[in-house]
Amino acid sequence: MKKRHLAGAFGMSAVLAAGVVAGCASAPAQNSNSANKATSVGAAATVAPQKGGTLVYALPPATNITWYLPIENSQNASLYNAQLFTQMYPGVIYINNQYWIDYADSFANKITYNATGTVFTIQLKQNWKWSDGQPVTAQDVVWDYNLIKATDNPKAPAPWPNYNAGSGGVPDNVKSVVATGKYTVTITLKKPVNQQWFIYNGIGQLTPLPEHAWNKYPSNMNQEITYLGKEATNPTFFKVVDGPFKLQSAKSSQAWVLVPNPTFGGHKSTLDKVIFQYEASSDAEFSALKTGAINLGYLDPAQWGSRQALTSVGDSIVPGYNFGYYFVELNQLKGSPLYSAFSDLKVRQALEYAIDQNTIDKEIYHGYAPPQYGPIPATPKTVFLDPKLQKPLFPFSLSKAKQLLESDGWTLQNGVMTKNGQKLEFDLMYPSGSPSTTQMVELIQQDWQQIGVVVNLKPEEFAQEIGIMSNSKEPSKWAAAAGTGITYGGSYPSGEQLFEPGGLDNFGYDNPTLDQLIKKTNEPAASAAQSQQNFFKYEEFVSEQVPVLWNNTAASLGVVAPNVHNATAQYMNPTTGYPLLNYIWISK
Repeated sequence: MKKRHLAGAFGMSAVLAAGVVAGCASAPAQNSNSANKATSVGAAATVAPQKGGTLVYALPPATNITWYLPIENSQNASLYNAQLFTQMYPGVIYINNQYWIDYADSFANKITYNATGTVFTIQLKQNWKWSDGQPVTAQDVVWDYNLIKATDNPKAPAPWPNYNAGSGGVPDNVKSVVATGKYTVTITLKKPVNQQWFIYNGIGQLTPLPEHAWNKYPSNMNQEITYLGKEATNPTFFKVVDGPFKLQSAKSSQAWVLVPNPTFGGHKSTLDKVIFQYEASSDAEFSALKTGAINLGYLDPAQWGSRQALTSVGDSIVPGYNFGYYFVELNQLKGSPLYSAFSDLKVRQALEYAIDQNTIDKEIYHGYAPPQYGPIPATPKTVFLDPKLQKPLFPFSLSKAKQLLESDGWTLQNGVMTKNGQKLEFDLMYPSGSPSTTQMVELIQQDWQQIGVVVNLKPEEFAQEIGIMSNSKEPSKWAAAAGTGITYGGSYPSGEQLFEPGGLDNFGYDNPTLDQLIKKTNEPAASAAQSQQNFFKYEEFVSEQVPVLWNNTAASLGVVAPNVHNATAQYMNPTTGYPLLNYIWISK
């Protein structure tokens, strides 16, 4: 799971038909072959891809790449960091836009498990090589697990712990991870689990890493993870890769240049270069699209009226929906400016009542931001959405919001709701550079003002906002934040990494009842139907608890130049946010 900017990078729409939420006996969903992928977007499609060309891929406004190591700490758990480093270090499994395991684009050939859900065997491809010519083996996966285990430790040295700590029962429920062959990894668990949950959330964390090139302290794991943690922000360190691309250069607030890796064992890119392009603002990105300086970008919804300037020259504009959710995050850590207020369920529910999601969708996002009432989106459609949550638990009503606050002992004093000397007045951070995000928080500000909640809008660069929110040692530095979200990124969409202490929970919420409901989703069930009911119970409870304020699921509006091909839902994968840029090609 990763933090995501509301003005997301390019993606294209896809209707998701996920496999049933698995019970103990379920096999993992999969797509056995990627050979027959979708055809081109843009003009002049050809029979075979042409060689050459530079793909310029626009990042969301004011978004930097800050971290290059596939194991991240919470301050750098950004989707955009992951989009780049997965081009260099693909995972053991790749989840495609239909939320299936795509073995053709995974390092794994297949995954099998025993009936009780305690032993998992991963068969790996035998033709993958590191860029220095060494083979990629099972030991590289085992070493990655050992690094994950060490960085998951809450007492791990800075800059750890790993933000993923505890996800998938890793490492607490893992008895052993061993190479039982040069290309076979066997994982043995301490107790049975929901197999699909473990494959997505446990095995899904694994990425082969070059032990022969990076293992500087083989007898001291703390020294090793300290060393790698320091190098994680140094792009020149990451020279030995096994993915489709190598990092040629990186300049903060400018560009990150990738070139094809000739030793890659999968589908090789025909491009000369891929450039991840920094954009100071949506206006700057729009200008670059018009001149052709960017050929794979996005349209901010605030620029919708100007779209003809792009379509008239052949550009395609297509919405793409990520599988995740957006929110207003309320700081419930002790020491935060409104700790007592935001820890109050009625306050959170009142604030949710006062968010006009229908107007946000229609007036700001032109119908491309459907309302969302819990942690699972309605679009793309999946079996994970509880039918009861297709309607809002807290439909927009300023009168109900105000009544709820008053029933909780809040009174209007000098235009501000006040209780025991605490005022509902605070700063609301949001990512700078996106006009539509600004419009959204301004609308929320206006509606909240009408119920006596006063917010001061505070724009920040995306990485800086995440850094402030992730610094649990200084909870007084922020009260609330908007314009960000979570992408499940191919993980099973249960809440242990989100609403239990640790991981991406940098806002202090904790509820023992919810913890137990989350735990139930991770356990084996008698049937797939029972497993699904366990998931719905979790989903209903967390939706009603509003640990964060649920917000619209905004689509990214992708812009594709007419000479850019294969920029389809299958390759750009808006569902998880991890594109297969090695399939994109450019015609002359």
